[in-house]
Amino acid sequence: MDCNDCRNDEMKMDLIWNEIVTEEDISNLNNLYGYFEDSVIVSMNYISGNSINDEFVGDFQGNNDLRIIFQRLDRNPFSIELWFAHTKQIKLLFVNPSDKCQMDIMKAKVCRNNNSVFWTMWDEFNPFNEEHQKLNDVVFVESECLKWRVIK
Repeated sequence: MDCNDCRNDEMKMDLIWNEIVTEEDISNLNNLYGYFEDSVIVSMNYISGNSINDEFVGDFQGNNDLRIIFQRLDRNPFSIELWFAHTKQIKLLFVNPSDKCQMDIMKAKVCRNNNSVFWTMWDEFNPFNEEHQKLNDVVFVESECLKWRVIK
């Protein structure tokens, strides 16, 4: 999928992003970041693009941009940022630190089908299986476009 909106925002911010377009792009990201092994989510920023002005008129852009910064127990690279543009679904499970549950990511992957790009912690997740996308206990993000960059 062409992400012209992503490119326009990228030019405004003057940042260099790697866009996921092909299976090779996905393989390169998964391999570079070691399938997110021993990583954690450091921060997330979600911007819907929607607003209401002083006259109570809504402006609904529906960009649904989600950015997630990851860090991991490896220095090459240590931190990356994923930019999910036009996000369709966000299914994350948060753990209270006092529950003494493991909060790191053991393994995750980026994958895609004909319409969307996914980031998921379920190794057996099949982006072409619509039933997988309906499960409540599956952690994933689905968007029309995904870009990523290494954070120095």
